[in-house]
Amino acid sequence: MKYTTLFAACMVFGVGSMAGQVNAQEICRTAGFWGTHAGEEKPGSVNISEEVIRAWLSTVHSYDQTVTENCAYNDQDGSVSCNFEPPGQAGSPKACRDAKKNDVTLFNNFPSGFEGLQICGQVISLQEQTGSEIPPVVEALCVSPDGDSKIQLGRQLTAAALNCLLSGGGEDCTGTPMEPVFAACNNSCTAQGQDDQVNTCIEKLDCFNNGGRWNEDDPLAMYCQMDVAESCHAQPLIGTVAGNGPGGPVLE
Repeated sequence: MKYTTLFAACMVFGVGSMAGQVNAQEICRTAGFWGTHAGEEKPGSVNISEEVIRAWLSTVHSYDQTVTENCAYNDQDGSVSCNFEPPGQAGSPKACRDAKKNDVTLFNNFPSGFEGLQICGQVISLQEQTGSEIPPVVEALCVSPDGDSKIQLGRQLTAAALNCLLSGGGEDCTGTPMEPVFAACNNSCTAQGQDDQVNTCIEKLDCFNNGGRWNEDDPLAMYCQMDVAESCHAQPLIGTVAGNGPGGPVLE
């Protein structure tokens, strides 16, 4: 897999800290993309978001290790290779609109007792809440732009987790340059009295999910640079979700 250069200022939170240059996994898409590609409402659409989560669960929890149209389980090393090219049209626009309209969010309609992504103290599983027709990943990603900043942070964390999964870094971005910032931001999402950190996390994660580069050369003028060579956002949705086999990280 190719790598792209990304400045990891998003990995440091101290004022005046200088970013170091690191190698980052290349695949990323926005929260909007993941939210609208989490269903099969339209003919020919693919539920990319749930397939990526299912692929990861199969590598770490022996969950439904079956070959799908887009992902194949490798019983030699426990990895799953996925190819979502071309990604096709959005398959969950109505569910996305309904989630926003009905204020169904990460914190108020999630099922319990299921395996899935650990975001903001909640579990984004493949199981829907009883009586709800909106998939959990859509609930996390399709939120109104106004309101609770922690809901917005949860949205960006969910997108970052999906990007990291497809890039082989696990749900918490293990082994990628995003690992420290993801952990810090996920913790900030559940902590009290960290409004400044939450808002900064939203900006940094949104920058990463858009394929940008966060630069803190000037601590008084933090900004997201989008002129990144070989941006992860421009890379095809083809990746290997790492497992616990030889050569793969231990994610459990």
